[in-house]
Amino acid sequence: MAALKASLHGWRELSPAARLLVANGLAFNLGFYMMMPYLAQHLGSTLGLAGWAAGLIMGMRVFSQQGLFLLGGTLGDRIGYRPAIVWGCLIRSLGFALLGWAEHLPLLLLAAFLTGFAGALFTPCAQAYLAAECRSADQRQQAFALHNLASEAGMLLGPLVGMLLTRLDYAVTGVVSGGVFLLLTWLQWRMLPPQARHGQERQELERRESARPAQAAASVTAQWRTIVHNRPFLRFSLCASAYSLLFHQLYLAVPAFIHSQHHATGLLGSVFTVTALIGVTLQLPATQLVQRRLGVARAMGLGLGLMGCSYLAIPWLAAWPVQATLLLACCLSLGSILCYPLFSAHLPHYATPGQLGSYYGFYASLGGVVALLGNVLIGSLLGPAGSTPPVVIWYTLAACGVAAGWQLYRQLASAPAHPDGEG
Repeated sequence: MAALKASLHGWRELSPAARLLVANGLAFNLGFYMMMPYLAQHLGSTLGLAGWAAGLIMGMRVFSQQGLFLLGGTLGDRIGYRPAIVWGCLIRSLGFALLGWAEHLPLLLLAAFLTGFAGALFTPCAQAYLAAECRSADQRQQAFALHNLASEAGMLLGPLVGMLLTRLDYAVTGVVSGGVFLLLTWLQWRMLPPQARHGQERQELERRESARPAQAAASVTAQWRTIVHNRPFLRFSLCASAYSLLFHQLYLAVPAFIHSQHHATGLLGSVFTVTALIGVTLQLPATQLVQRRLGVARAMGLGLGLMGCSYLAIPWLAAWPVQATLLLACCLSLGSILCYPLFSAHLPHYATPGQLGSYYGFYASLGGVVALLGNVLIGSLLGPAGSTPPVVIWYTLAACGVAAGWQLYRQLASAPAHPDGEG
């Protein structure tokens, strides 16, 4: 109850723009998850595409988003966060509607690219805008925790809505999902203020807008060079990217294990339901625990360590695979709600004024690269379909989580205190 009261107070303290950006998390995931869980089945069963074609389409969506996050964040730094968010919502609206309607490979690839590029455009810019709207580190932590709660609610509701719509027609799902993002486009255009910068960031924007195009193009290279030479930020991003590796095993290693247990029908759906429910019900108490007792450094380290150790449930409880999988889901989600909102809230500590969107974009791109490389490695170890994954996978994931969490804790605990309260 105390956590709810504190969160309501925190919500009232947010600016109208920040409230909209928090609420976006629910709508974004609602529109996304009503389509994506059923895409592979639609491509293979309904359209009759070959496996390589379905994989190409889904790979195009992931690549166009993860690979272009840095570009999307940099565009937001240059044209403003509001235009980037508005255009991102509009492009995703078109992409999802086309993804539901298209039947041939070229159009499906175009739709996949549009949905991915839209995410690369609005995600880092929305994060940067939300961070810029917060007056202190505590308020940023609260805002990103509320955003994560809203996102988890969308992740919970999206597949349920999508299941009902897809029973009618996948094209209907595409139209409804596209309509959600079209409504978001209108809301961002009407309700977000034209300017998201404060202080130095606003001055930097005005200086850039008066610069010549050649100078702006040259400054992009210099801007990216500044990011890759920011060693504390690189260490932070690399450790935090372990989150992407660990979380994405819900889509690769965990399903492979479940499918090897032939009596565990429906377990995968239970895994996603459990993780979403924990995120919705416990995110606010977890945020209060971080602010009152743990602190940022310990919460990040403990969260990543718990996510890694969650995978030990598989080999240690091998005789009870259903219970092991559900325990994994619980521990993974508990670790996630401890650390995930803090990554986005703490990142501005490392960012150069006027380049916040680019920093968020680089951070997201690095997480995507780590997840991709990790999935390739783990996928090569999984073995034939239906076979039990080797135990080395679970111990490797646990080691990655513990090592990244420990390193992140050491880095943040030894850093000098930030003026607004961050360490």
